[in-house]
Amino acid sequence: MIRTGEWISEAWELFKQDWLMHVVVMLILWAANSATAGILYGPLLCGYYYMILKKVQDPTVSIELGDIGKGFEVFVNALVACLLVGIFTSVGTIACFVGAIVVAALLVFVFPLIMDRRMDFWPAIQASFDKTKGNWLGWSVFMLLLGLLYLAGAIVCGVGVLVTGPIAVIATALAYRDNFGRAGAETTASSFAAPSSPPAPEPPATPSVPEPPSPG
Repeated sequence: MIRTGEWISEAWELFKQDWLMHVVVMLILWAANSATAGILYGPLLCGYYYMILKKVQDPTVSIELGDIGKGFEVFVNALVACLLVGIFTSVGTIACFVGAIVVAALLVFVFPLIMDRRMDFWPAIQASFDKTKGNWLGWSVFMLLLGLLYLAGAIVCGVGVLVTGPIAVIATALAYRDNFGRAGAETTASSFAAPSSPPAPEPPATPSVPEPPSPG
């Protein structure tokens, strides 16, 4: 399902609740991407998805900056996925600019799948492709609109990207939620759900007292 308007609207509301934290995370992503030639971008992006999906799972929790480090738990898969997505998108760009948008649309869920369901990079790529290929045009429009939103923020002296960038990521996380289920719902051990308490033991049964024998 594709609900672009609803996702962007909900993303805006979520952004407003923790706007400063989202801005800080976006600055960290920029700095890490530049300083490490993109090596840390994939893991940190996965950590950002963890933060967002945790909030989506339980709106009462506060976003914690330290949670961005959760992405390092899937470091290798996030790094390889980032390289492959970059290669596939570059090939799409060479073929045609529209091709890059289509590739980005087909692989839109790779990083949430790696983080939330702890998939390896290739199964995550396949799962994202399988989910979006049936309506590749609709998902391409979704990605195009997010790209235009990002571009609109860049036009405002570049500062606007600190708002539109997080909204685009949050909207993608919401799309993931609505197409793959709530965060962690299908994992064997959810990253976000608190462990359930064991059931209380039943009290021992009271032993019955035998009746005295009746006189013969």
